[in-house]
Amino acid sequence: MKGSRRYWPHAAALLTLMTVAAWTIRALGSGVTAPPAAQSTRPAQGVMPQYDKSGALLLPEDYRRWIMVGASLGLSYAEGPASHEMFAHTLMEPTAYRYFVETGTFREGTMFALLLQGTGDKVLPARRGQFANEVHGVEMAVKDSSHVPEGWAYYGFAGTGAAVRSTAPAEPKNSCFTCHAEHAARDHVFLQFYPLLTDAAAAGAKGH
Repeated sequence: MKGSRRYWPHAAALLTLMTVAAWTIRALGSGVTAPPAAQSTRPAQGVMPQYDKSGALLLPEDYRRWIMVGASLGLSYAEGPASHEMFAHTLMEPTAYRYFVETGTFREGTMFALLLQGTGDKVLPARRGQFANEVHGVEMAVKDSSHVPEGWAYYGFAGTGAAVRSTAPAEPKNSCFTCHAEHAARDHVFLQFYPLLTDAAAAGAKGH
């Protein structure tokens, strides 16, 4: 009996390990896996606009990798033909895009970038048509009530190619803000020009 008592704890431990191993093999075979214990369920923190000491907006380094929500060719707010037709691609910061798709609203810190490009043609193998060519400028719309009392501000990073500026002060209120306030479909944003964005938001609403 003494011998049995001496070795019983080791036998119990071995039996426990064998049982755990059997359950593990069975779980793996059925495709069941346990979630990581440290996995966070909190949503990703939204990316916010950054400014220099003078209050000028810093052009985000990764803006050309944002979500494209709209494109146009020769779109103008003025009557008559434009003197210099350009392609315009509207890009939206990804965390703000996901927030809008899920809620239908533009959160504080929402950023749009308007990438303006000249037209190219007669490049083989293309036989007709035009494509977006050299960058002629970048404009941004930013919702940040902590920075401007109106909530939205607009910035122009003028320049061609490598000459696009890295910072820009806010445009005067009467140059962009008033037009957006009067004609934008939702919260100072021209959603009437961005069907991709409105469709994504509608799909997100159905998902919830």
